[in-house]
Amino acid sequence: MRRFVFALVAGLAAHPATAQVRTPDFARADHIFNEEHSLRSRVLSQILLIATGHQTSVPTESLGLRTFEATKRFQEENGLWPDGALSRQTVDTLIKAAVPMLGLWNFKLIEHPWRGRPIWIPQGLALRPAANKNGLAFEDAIDRLSVKYNYFPSIGIDLVYSETLERKRRNRYAVNYSVIKDGWFVISATSPGGKDEYLRYHQDADGVLGFSLFWDNAKGNVGGERVAILMSASLGSVMNGRPMIEPPGASQPPPQVATTPPVRVPGPAQPVARENPPLPSAMPPAVATPSPPSVPPKAEDKGISTGSGFFVDARGTFVTNAHVIKDCKLIAVKLNDNKAAHPARLVATDGSNDLALLAIDDAKGAKFASVRMGTRLGESVAAFGYPHADILASSGNFTLGNVTALSGLGDDSRYYQISTPVQQGNSGGPLLDGYGNIVGVVAAKLNVLKVALASGDFPQNINFAIKSTMLATFLESNQIAIQPGTTAGIKLDPADLAEAAKAMTGFVACQ
Repeated sequence: MRRFVFALVAGLAAHPATAQVRTPDFARADHIFNEEHSLRSRVLSQILLIATGHQTSVPTESLGLRTFEATKRFQEENGLWPDGALSRQTVDTLIKAAVPMLGLWNFKLIEHPWRGRPIWIPQGLALRPAANKNGLAFEDAIDRLSVKYNYFPSIGIDLVYSETLERKRRNRYAVNYSVIKDGWFVISATSPGGKDEYLRYHQDADGVLGFSLFWDNAKGNVGGERVAILMSASLGSVMNGRPMIEPPGASQPPPQVATTPPVRVPGPAQPVARENPPLPSAMPPAVATPSPPSVPPKAEDKGISTGSGFFVDARGTFVTNAHVIKDCKLIAVKLNDNKAAHPARLVATDGSNDLALLAIDDAKGAKFASVRMGTRLGESVAAFGYPHADILASSGNFTLGNVTALSGLGDDSRYYQISTPVQQGNSGGPLLDGYGNIVGVVAAKLNVLKVALASGDFPQNINFAIKSTMLATFLESNQIAIQPGTTAGIKLDPADLAEAAKAMTGFVACQ
């Protein structure tokens, strides 16, 4: 499958399809594509198809057979008439389907510091700048994906291509695809350890300019193949004049408990990050923001706030929401060890992503959570916490549900939407998969009353959890090593899962 995908990606870049099968459906789709869509709209529609995983070729200015077939597959999978035409209904459905992935990637145009040529970089994956003497480099804190944007002066494209290909073969890489043509080349390869690479380089003046993309699906699938296609298209547009647009971005009104910071790309090279134009949305505007479920009203009257949290290592490192411990002078955590509450000290906070790190010095050796990335839509999940501590069981509360969306309110890519019931006091507690791995941090619930007043409908079980990818980045930035989660073996019975969750979770109170 990998080889097939990249044969299409690079193959279309090298040989644009010109001869088409002129069926009546194709002729109608071609008419709609050319007469009802501007060039920008044509390219945008193909970007959406790439984002959903249906198109595996770079965008073109005319309707190619691959785009036609990709549109039909998307229509079939989404209950639309599969005629291959990019009608308004199809495009609106595409937008809804593609926005979560585009929000996750959050591409920005970043210029090479020496050559000034912009390329799409997926800044939404919490990429951090890394040293690179040849230009720019960005890497994911948990090694899911990294990219280098390089310029090699005083060298020819043929030599770079041949040496790169020889090095891959010498190191026993599986070369899935390679092509060189008209002053540029593409190589797709897989390392012996299963790490994928995609390289695209162009002759630029007396040197070679291009990018190398690396991703490891074993550490969390972030759609590396799709990122490669979009980055390849963006570089091709700069170097060969192929049709492309600036990265589309979704407007994302943030939850009340976590605001979206502006994206900046630090580093010695100081590349330019261009703002993305808004992606047109077919979704109705949000009528309410999530409200933090962390503070029981009675406790707040006494100047005490409460919530939940969990251990992430055996040294007493404890995670909760930033809003749970905000403005607190004293913090204590009650564990399931039949002891009095343990004093805790604040180590770090990330107010933008609503995460806080505590240290509980006298709780070393406690059970802790493995952290897993890449939760699937519809996957069963469970929450454990201490909601309504003033009236409910002080021993904790365990609830089951599913991941109902891969983004939060306003397509905020930092959150999962979950059907798992949560209440005031669940904030900061763990969201677990069926194997007992942490896949998120419970953070917010929809304000049902506001939605009901605005729409006349009472929504049910619409809650939000911070993704484990955000948690892993936060922990890594504070030099906390995580234990990677696994889905090997048999899923836990709910009773066993509840017991495991209780052992790693604590009741947080602060004043």
